[in-house]
Amino acid sequence: MVSLCATPAAAILACLANGALFVGCLYIRAGPPAARRPLDRDDPLVIRQRFVRVAIASAAAPLVPLLAAAASPPRPHCPTLPAARAFGLSSRAPLAAALAPLALTLCLFLGPLLAVWLERDTATPLLQRARAGARTELARLQLARNLLVGPLAEEWVFRACMCPLLHGAGWGEGEAVLLAALTFGAAHVHHRIDGRQSWVAVAFQFTYTSLFGAYSAYLFLRTGLVLGPLLAHTFCNAMGVPDFGGITTHSHPACVAAGYVLGLAGFIALVTVDAIYRPALFGSPFWEEISY
Repeated sequence: MVSLCATPAAAILACLANGALFVGCLYIRAGPPAARRPLDRDDPLVIRQRFVRVAIASAAAPLVPLLAAAASPPRPHCPTLPAARAFGLSSRAPLAAALAPLALTLCLFLGPLLAVWLERDTATPLLQRARAGARTELARLQLARNLLVGPLAEEWVFRACMCPLLHGAGWGEGEAVLLAALTFGAAHVHHRIDGRQSWVAVAFQFTYTSLFGAYSAYLFLRTGLVLGPLLAHTFCNAMGVPDFGGITTHSHPACVAAGYVLGLAGFIALVTVDAIYRPALFGSPFWEEISY
């Protein structure tokens, strides 16, 4: 049994420490300075090394909230949960908690999905494209990084090992979402260190990743299961940033534009209705639900 209750300040410091540990592990470089190659995140050797380092950071991540909780004074009415539940590894409704976030994300991406489907006769099928893109070792490593290792590590460290502690520290649902989002966005500023992005690009990435971090933190807190945000994260990485500029050049611009509008409207409506009525769908220990 685990009790992830800490002071509000200790919870924030623990989140920052976990974010710093995660990013810091990416830049650990062994060997004498003369033998070190310049960092290139798309170098196969760098990708493999970062897989190992991210695994180490992920293994250490749950220790940070546990230490923060142990170092904090006891709080009244602090819930005690099985370790798997406390870190979002189990749920009372696992199937719904896993698939609902993916369905909500599909709704949000209705426009891009419709754009691909409308050009199905001329566009290369997604499966064929994936096979063609995985022919080289570098491409396979990039796919593994973008669709498996990256989402898995980030959801574990930035959602499963942060959101429960923020909740246990007494931060409200919206506050926990915001704090987790900003930590996630700040962790992506490190791409400037690679020297491959301008500050403008980094600022855009911070904004985009913070927004996604807020969405993913909401999914985690709402469902209480890390698998749902993980599936949504993998899907978003596979789709990429929506190409709003491509709407006007599409062969069916009106249909695609309608898809974007309907998808966004449906997404907002679903989230709003859920926030108002809070139906007891998932039994999340991190979200107040109402049984009707």
